[in-house]
Amino acid sequence: MNGDKEKNTQLLKYLGKNAKMGADNLETVLSDVKDERLKATLESQVAEYRHIERQAKDKLAILGEQPSDDKFTGICARAMINVKMLMDKSNEHIAEMVVQGSTMGIIDVTKQLKNCESCDDDAVNLAYRLKCIEQKNLDEMKHYL
Repeated sequence: MNGDKEKNTQLLKYLGKNAKMGADNLETVLSDVKDERLKATLESQVAEYRHIERQAKDKLAILGEQPSDDKFTGICARAMINVKMLMDKSNEHIAEMVVQGSTMGIIDVTKQLKNCESCDDDAVNLAYRLKCIEQKNLDEMKHYL
């Protein structure tokens, strides 16, 4: 990889963490989804997040780096999702939670991209792919609102 190693590492760690959180959170919700079409859509979204997570991990390995491992944030997120799901397991509520998560993801990755002028094209392209996935997920969930 070319570019600033520190900036590349920072971006790739962010992308891996963000994609992992997206996949983990959707997997937490999936056990409560009864609608087969919604379940299939969410499973597809999980697969896309896992793909981004693997790509970020592979690119970090090339740099001799490891992904970030923030277990506390993941535990807190799953706990919050479980509480929200206790109150309402409807398709509309699940879609709303995904829309909110994807919206935050779009905002966060957009901020990350502003600081990538010295990053490698591969890392930047991965960030844009994650941003596109977030937008697609948001658009898919609008049908359930």
